[in-house]
Amino acid sequence: MIYVRFSDEEPRTLNNLVEASSNALPDGISRIGIGDISDSTSSDFMPLECEALTQRLEQTPNKLKHVFLYHRENVSPEYLALLVSLFKKAEVLNFDPFGRDAAYACLMACLMQGDGPRELVFTGHRDLDSISLHQAGLLFQGIAFSTSVETLILSQEFGFDEPENVGRALAHSLGLNRSLKRVGLCMAALDTNMQGILGSVLLETQVQSLDINNGSEEIDEHYEYNEIPFNILRDILCRKDCSLKHLRLDAVALSPSMNDDDLNTTLKNSSVRGFSLECANLDCSQIMETVSLFQSIETLCLNFNGISDLSPLDPLLIGDNATLKSLVVCSNDIEEADAIDFFSQVAPNETPQNVLFHDTLFLTGNSHSWKTTAIEAIRRNKSLECVEGDLGQFDKNFIDKTKVALSLNRGGRRALEAESSSLLPANLWPRVLERATNIVYCDYAIIEEEKGLYGEIAAKSLPIESTRVDVIYW
Repeated sequence: MIYVRFSDEEPRTLNNLVEASSNALPDGISRIGIGDISDSTSSDFMPLECEALTQRLEQTPNKLKHVFLYHRENVSPEYLALLVSLFKKAEVLNFDPFGRDAAYACLMACLMQGDGPRELVFTGHRDLDSISLHQAGLLFQGIAFSTSVETLILSQEFGFDEPENVGRALAHSLGLNRSLKRVGLCMAALDTNMQGILGSVLLETQVQSLDINNGSEEIDEHYEYNEIPFNILRDILCRKDCSLKHLRLDAVALSPSMNDDDLNTTLKNSSVRGFSLECANLDCSQIMETVSLFQSIETLCLNFNGISDLSPLDPLLIGDNATLKSLVVCSNDIEEADAIDFFSQVAPNETPQNVLFHDTLFLTGNSHSWKTTAIEAIRRNKSLECVEGDLGQFDKNFIDKTKVALSLNRGGRRALEAESSSLLPANLWPRVLERATNIVYCDYAIIEEEKGLYGEIAAKSLPIESTRVDVIYW
């Protein structure tokens, strides 16, 4: 007996599931959670025999969007048969540590046959048993030769026996895989061999997005950071065969180089487009030294770093060689004078399209002199499409005075107001007009969200009743 939770658009009971005319799962069910008796206290779980669910899964033609497998000690042959069916049907598999080696062997077989899930999320709870080296070896063997798995996330909520050997096994597995595109790793769980893992991920795979974090523990003055040597990260990232596109480092410290002779400022990375460095426990100069590695960066997230001065970012923000399109500097120590300097700099220049300042020092102060400078800068600038902070500070008056300029920039104002020497060719104007007409947005609908494994800016399309000012402009 297992306990099952079905998630779909309408609540379902065991009766209408059993009474369904087809042997397949009813239409609309796209998510399934499988729990043990300890999970049955929730009204969402219903008792069901393993064989009954296995039969329905085999008769169901469509894939399941998400399968959650909660910890279970009792692994019977019937349960293993159900696991195989779930492994083959799941697009995303989120699972706690299995209680027996046989479950890992089943997952390994499905991964190696190309029938496994597209995304593996290995989670768990701290009070569960840790994963043995043999079990980790079975899991990593399946990942090494899988042609289906594209995303691998190893959470901080579980532990490995023999983490040093597990780290080596993971590095070897990642080096053999050719299907992974996104990887998320917790240093607290792996504990060691980060150099080998970084080398495997960045140089021997097709991985495009890498997220390295240090767990979900609360960060305070007693927090112990795990470190990645800066020179090792730099040397790997700046190799010509590195093809990584997005890198996120969260609550991971970069230890300084051993001496000045070890620094090589000529090394640059040209592949990374999105970089997120959060809670890094570095001073501003070290943060800027890290950011300076990336010469083609388009999205930069520097949340929770105590940054007080944005001027070192000027080469990325302003000028002919500027590449940055989105800047996120939430929860930092930027004071009003620094904010005024920033807006004064961006006013006459080509700059990023999106800038976010949520929960930043100058927004929480009593003085609002920065708004006058910001409003004037936004009206003059032709690149900014969104400048967002805490809604309580970006009041209606500020929004009313800036929304027209931001809307026109979204619609393509810089095309019409370009210098005569750089006017757009006439054959491109239909595309500019089409784009301006088809953009769907609302005032300050730009939000910060996790997309992939790094922080990036994303536009949320919402219905609006206000008149399209950019269309009127045309």
